[in-house]
Amino acid sequence: MKSHHHVALSLLTLCISQQLYAQTNANSVQSASGVQATAAATSNASSSDVPSVTLDAITVSANAKTGTALAQKISEMPAVTQVIYEADIQAQATGNRTVGDVLAQLVPSLGVSSGSVSNYGTTMHGRPVQYLLNGVPLTGSRSLSRELNSIDPEQIERVEVLSGATSIYGAGAAGGLINIVTKSTAGYGFTGQTRLGINSSREFKSDSLGYHVGHSFGYGGERVYGNVDIDYEATGGKFDSHGDRISPDANQTDNQDTDTISVNANLGFDISDTKTMNLAATYYDSEQDTDYGVDYGDNLSVLLKGTTPSLRAIDGADIENQPYNTKSSVNLNYNDSDFLGSNLSLTGYYRDEKARFYPSGKSFTSQAKDVWVNNGLTDADTLGKLLGASVVVTQSEANIEVMGLRAAMQTETDVMGKNTLFSYGADFEREESEQTYYGQDLTTFLASNGLTSTSNGLSYNGGPKTTIDKWGAFVNADVDMTDKWHTSAGVRYQNIKSDTDRFVPIYEQLLADYFATNGISDIADAYGIDYEAGAVEAGSSKHDKVLFNLGSSYQLTDDDQVFANFSQGFTTADVQRALRDVRAGFVVNSDNIQPISINNYELGWTGKRGDTSAKVSGFYNDSDKTVRFTNDYTVEVVDTDERIYGAEASLTHDLNQDWQFGGSLAYTRGQYKKDGDWLELDAVRLTPLKGTAYAQYNFSEGSNIRLQALVVGGSDKAYKDQQNDPDASAQPLTGYATFDVLGQVKLPVGRMGYGVYNILNKDYQTVYHQTTFGDLNRLPASGTTYGLSYTVDY
Repeated sequence: MKSHHHVALSLLTLCISQQLYAQTNANSVQSASGVQATAAATSNASSSDVPSVTLDAITVSANAKTGTALAQKISEMPAVTQVIYEADIQAQATGNRTVGDVLAQLVPSLGVSSGSVSNYGTTMHGRPVQYLLNGVPLTGSRSLSRELNSIDPEQIERVEVLSGATSIYGAGAAGGLINIVTKSTAGYGFTGQTRLGINSSREFKSDSLGYHVGHSFGYGGERVYGNVDIDYEATGGKFDSHGDRISPDANQTDNQDTDTISVNANLGFDISDTKTMNLAATYYDSEQDTDYGVDYGDNLSVLLKGTTPSLRAIDGADIENQPYNTKSSVNLNYNDSDFLGSNLSLTGYYRDEKARFYPSGKSFTSQAKDVWVNNGLTDADTLGKLLGASVVVTQSEANIEVMGLRAAMQTETDVMGKNTLFSYGADFEREESEQTYYGQDLTTFLASNGLTSTSNGLSYNGGPKTTIDKWGAFVNADVDMTDKWHTSAGVRYQNIKSDTDRFVPIYEQLLADYFATNGISDIADAYGIDYEAGAVEAGSSKHDKVLFNLGSSYQLTDDDQVFANFSQGFTTADVQRALRDVRAGFVVNSDNIQPISINNYELGWTGKRGDTSAKVSGFYNDSDKTVRFTNDYTVEVVDTDERIYGAEASLTHDLNQDWQFGGSLAYTRGQYKKDGDWLELDAVRLTPLKGTAYAQYNFSEGSNIRLQALVVGGSDKAYKDQQNDPDASAQPLTGYATFDVLGQVKLPVGRMGYGVYNILNKDYQTVYHQTTFGDLNRLPASGTTYGLSYTVDY
């Protein structure tokens, strides 16, 4: 039963984020600081769903606002860059679309949306992505993979994308950067916007209906400016192409039957002509309240016997503690554009993230069997009966807190007659994370065949409480070698230190409870088993690395530009998650928790011929280590070489003032070494072959209609290759194609947006649901869905 969403909107610390304000100037090559920069910016928002190519310079206003102390603007980097603007985001967001859905269509090299609340496995160039919100990191060492499901797309002004590793932003940016910039006040006086929306499945079933209500209001004055966006969304159930309700996602949860509120607020003032202070905050809270549960089969046969699940949603679920996902962030920025002849930017930020997952069964049969066998019990029939009790039902909750400080200076100078911009600074971030599994009453769960879940008062460690400190210092130089040749080079020192508390691993706790259970304890006593849960003592690891980047771009003609880039990435394993399943006595130190360094190479071309714009690039990256789970429930970083390579291309063409066409293609492939052989990496690590295409017609009065396609290629090569690796879990991937129709209608007052997604009612599974977890995760994607919205500006 859905309940009303009760959220007390407390006044979070008012905030503002500096937002990059850029405008194209065909006649000038001077930025606000006087530094020349040729950048990939867009002059037509309707074509930014693929990397736009405009070879004019970018002019930044003297009091431009940006999210944090950025070492270098994404749009000025000699690499694969893309800026997606508000108009394209809003066109894709009609209905209950997430940021992940939108970016999957608009960013060529980014993995497709999972169809759940998770963006796990959504990589670029085969590596993890560093997500930023107004320049402040959303992705940490411990990630709940909710970055693309923690802000309403209606509140986004633009998205800046940098593909490939970069040393400028330190740890975590091995695959690239995606900076989500929220709306801020523009212009003078009071402004406002009201948003209404509704969505439904193909059958228009009542429990599939959802709606959206949002409002923005702001004020722009000569010295003071501010903006507040508030959006509320109620989401119904999801239905597959056959009209059947889709089962809940028991692994990562989903957004069926959820009530969500999202708030983006900012406030700023100009202290003087050169000094500004900005304060910004976001708040996101999504809570589920559903009557539907997972079909575990007769007598829980799916969990207890491994039978194939039906994947049906079963009515009658009663979950005491429903899943939720909350995230709040605050950042304060001070900027002085004339500090000792330089631009000084100081930023402090705080982020808090909490999530509760769906209750699910967990088996520890192999661990219990090892204990029985090691103590002399080998009879298969007896073991089979005893091991039937080695199951538990738990519900996971996680909490992550992050605080950080960043400082950057930018100094324009002349070096040997070359116009040069030096960017330099330092940053520090502390991340604290913990995760707990709460036991559920097994008797109640069994009696209801998995539909009723209530707490039994027990709790288990989901890994140790972990504190990670990251600090770094960097310097980067942008040099205009000539009026056509731009070079960028930099170096960064990165230090990462992790500290873990003493904890009892979950399997140790489960085994201790199991051998003390009535009916088990007597037999355990007969075999001399008095199992006591062992602990993992507190530990720490510390690593540092010097990272380099070197890139260059050259304007061959007025309409052609080539670029090349080398950059290093640096990342570590998710320490808390990696230690979750270790056994007692595991030692936490720098030898067991090692970092991974990535070398990334890119080469590309952008060009424009009349009304046609295109971009082509190729990439290669490698590392000499990888994270893997071993058979004895430990995690280690081993010397297994990896190589990943691929290419991406995009094209847009304006046939005339009415018709536009475009598309993109991204190909990624990679291997890792196993016993001297190169084995294919699977689709959890690599974005499969992905293509997009669209045709759009623009009406003279400002309306438009678009037909778009998303195509994903299938492959079973990794699955076949990894049969030679007993630790691998690759699954075959079946390709699919979906088609959407969407558009905008300009009305006398306001505008209407519409979207029909998966118009052919394709029966398919997303890449995430084909390749991750087990059979319970093989959920179908949504069939045809409809969305309708109305927006009016004041």
